[in-house]
Amino acid sequence: MARRTLVAERLANGAYTLAECREHSEREAEPVASALSRRAVFESVDFRSHETVVVREDRETDYFVLPFSVPTADSLTPMGGACIALRPEAGLSEEYLRGWTHAIKATLGDAIESGLLDERAAWVYLESRVRGFAGTTEVVVPQR
Repeated sequence: MARRTLVAERLANGAYTLAECREHSEREAEPVASALSRRAVFESVDFRSHETVVVREDRETDYFVLPFSVPTADSLTPMGGACIALRPEAGLSEEYLRGWTHAIKATLGDAIESGLLDERAAWVYLESRVRGFAGTTEVVVPQR
């Protein structure tokens, strides 16, 4: 399956255009929105399908998209999520965040299945841990 990426390009007037593309696509990304604020760019993320956000400003920043969902037999769809700026020089590479996400979600899923937490408590805990990355990098949690 191809990765779905949102690409936001900052224009001279400070607004952003937004395009969606798939990795290894043969054609250019089609714009899906224009005249957006930076906040609106992140509010456009679909946490069920997007994997990456690329923001092109003075420099290009890639964001890892992390849905706030915990895998269980009765799991619900994601209740929002966060976009975490990748900073490989600080140890926050895509590979690290994928591994971290897999481990914490598996642990929280086990805690739910064992009756130690309900899904809401696990979601709140996951969000608090993700917000903890803000000491090292930019973490954007769009409004739900």
